[in-house]
Amino acid sequence: MSKRRRNSRTRRLGETGPTSETEKATKDFWHGPGGLPSGPPKIQITEDAAAVIRSLGEPPLNGQEELAEHYFDAVYQRSVTLASALAAAAEMVGDDEDEAST
Repeated sequence: MSKRRRNSRTRRLGETGPTSETEKATKDFWHGPGGLPSGPPKIQITEDAAAVIRSLGEPPLNGQEELAEHYFDAVYQRSVTLASALAAAAEMVGDDEDEAST
């Protein structure tokens, strides 16, 4: 006759003794020692969406530089508009007072 072995998982779940370092580290990772972090800082909406891109120089499109700049500027402005709408919906838009406090 053979002896029945208990499942190691069942045995482990029933134990109340000391846990291994790995189990302790896993518990600390998933459950964490503290509460949630504070929210992200408020953002400022830019008035010149293409300033950084313009600082890189003209687009390398021979004969189409002016037209390309116009369309690129429209795309940048649209992206700022959409991003600011999302920020406003999340109540993350700051003002001058928020900028001074950070």
